[in-house]
Amino acid sequence: MKPSRFRNLSERRDELALKVREEAPRRLDLYVKQALGWRSRTRIQSLIRAGSILLNGRPVKPSQLVRQGDEVKVLLSHGTGIPTDYEERKFEILYEDPWLLIINKPPGILVHPVGKHVYDTVMNYLHYRYREVMNPESGIHLRLCHRIDQDTSGVLVIGKEEHSTRLVHRQFESRLVSKTYVALASGHLPDGLEEIDRPLREGRTLKEILSPIGAKPSITRIKILEKFTAGGLACTWLAAKPITGRQNQIRAHLTSIGHPLVGDVRLGGPPAPPGFPRRFILHAQRLRFYHPRRHLELEIEAPLPEDVKKLVTVTKFF
Repeated sequence: MKPSRFRNLSERRDELALKVREEAPRRLDLYVKQALGWRSRTRIQSLIRAGSILLNGRPVKPSQLVRQGDEVKVLLSHGTGIPTDYEERKFEILYEDPWLLIINKPPGILVHPVGKHVYDTVMNYLHYRYREVMNPESGIHLRLCHRIDQDTSGVLVIGKEEHSTRLVHRQFESRLVSKTYVALASGHLPDGLEEIDRPLREGRTLKEILSPIGAKPSITRIKILEKFTAGGLACTWLAAKPITGRQNQIRAHLTSIGHPLVGDVRLGGPPAPPGFPRRFILHAQRLRFYHPRRHLELEIEAPLPEDVKKLVTVTKFF
């Protein structure tokens, strides 16, 4: 077995420092809003007034101008990566014991901080719940065992202590975890299609992902569940089992055979018809792996998101 390349993507964050690179002066509240993508300017202003956002290490007014070379520091609460006035977000817990936490991740939320998404991620909210506010060094230190995309929903496994996290993470890396997804593809998939076998590579564009240069073997098993037409768009519900674990594997494989996910515009999919969720539908429905502490096979199933349940009721494939 290869050594694990485990990285802790869920470490706590006490502050965020931004170096101003713009030449033209700008109000502090407007700079933070653009730099971090936060929606509420009023909320940013309240954080500045409370001293949770500093300019060159000092509290200032929201109207203070920032200039090239200045440093803006955002103070986050108790290492959770969430501003001090942020409210807890609830997730559906599918399984929990002293070593592992498994949730049903909703679509539209990142699993860990990246880019402008500083605090609105699954790990931030879970840190908020599990860390002791008055003594953040005690409490439970959560770590991701794997990742799923922002718009993908379903089973997500989080470790509550380092040993279990590493052993479960190693199973994902070694392809020992059985994963089943439900997806909605465009077009009617051909009868008899059971497997997509096409090498893939990491990349930001579809052309890069499907390029043969540096590509690695990639296999996805397919089971067609139902074919239907809605709003003039032919669609197919399917179950997909990725045998390998490449980035965006299911999405890229379906696009490679001419049937991208409905709503997956980035990888060539058609826009979702009226009445459909305004995103692609890819749900990690079932996960099976070996529990390193309990010494047994654990199989977890996640209910579909509510908007997908309504769609399923219409198409009636379940």
